[in-house]
Amino acid sequence: MRTTIFSQVSIDGKMTLGAGQSSKPLFSMFEPEDVEFIHRFRGQVDGIMVGKNTIVTDNPMLTNRYEDNRNPLRIIPTTSLNLSMDSHVLSDGGRTLIVTTEQGRDEEKIAQLKERNKEVIVCGQEKVDFVELFRRLESEYGVHSLMIEGGGFLNWNVFDLDLVDEIILMQLPVIIGGGTNITLVDGKGYSDLDSAKRFSVAEVLPKKNYTLLHYRKAV
Repeated sequence: MRTTIFSQVSIDGKMTLGAGQSSKPLFSMFEPEDVEFIHRFRGQVDGIMVGKNTIVTDNPMLTNRYEDNRNPLRIIPTTSLNLSMDSHVLSDGGRTLIVTTEQGRDEEKIAQLKERNKEVIVCGQEKVDFVELFRRLESEYGVHSLMIEGGGFLNWNVFDLDLVDEIILMQLPVIIGGGTNITLVDGKGYSDLDSAKRFSVAEVLPKKNYTLLHYRKAV
C-alpha cells in the first residue's frame, strides 16, 4: 500500500494556531483552486485517515467536493470509541471505518455505529496496531493508496513504523511558533540522526499562496 502524508503547515511546521485549536483558520490563506487541489488528491486514493483529535477539533467531512462518486474510505483510528455521534463522518452517508482496540471496545457504541452503517474493527490491545491495520486495509478493504491528513501524534506513529512512502506539504508563508502547538510530527521523537527517518526531495514548487513540497522515502 502506498501511504502519503498530506498536510498544510506553516514555515515552522505548525498545523494550528495553538494547542487544541482547529486547523481551519489556516485554510483562509488558500484560494478556491488551492482547496480544490486537496480535494482532487482525495479522489485519487482509496482511503483517507485522520485521528480522533482531528475529528474533535476540525469535524471534517473528508470528502471530495469536486468529483462525484470519488470519495475515499474514511478511516478513523482511536484507542477508544468516545467519538461524538454528531461528527460529520458519523452522521452522513459516507463510508467510514472506525478502528479501535480491545481495551477500547464498547459493544453499545459499536451497535450505534453499525446502525448508521459505519464499520468498526478492533486492531490492537491497548494501542492501535498500525502494521496489522495497514495489512487489513489492503487485504480486506482494497485500500492500495492511503492519504493521511492527521495531526502530529498520528503522523508520528506511522513514521516511526516506516509506513510512509511520501510526504506532500502545502507550506504557508507564515510563522506561528508555540512550544505546545501541534507540529507535523510530534510523539517521542529521535535523539540521534541515525534513527531519524530520511526522505529525498522530489519537488519544490512555489505557488501564489504556498510552496508545494514533495518528498519520497529515501532508498
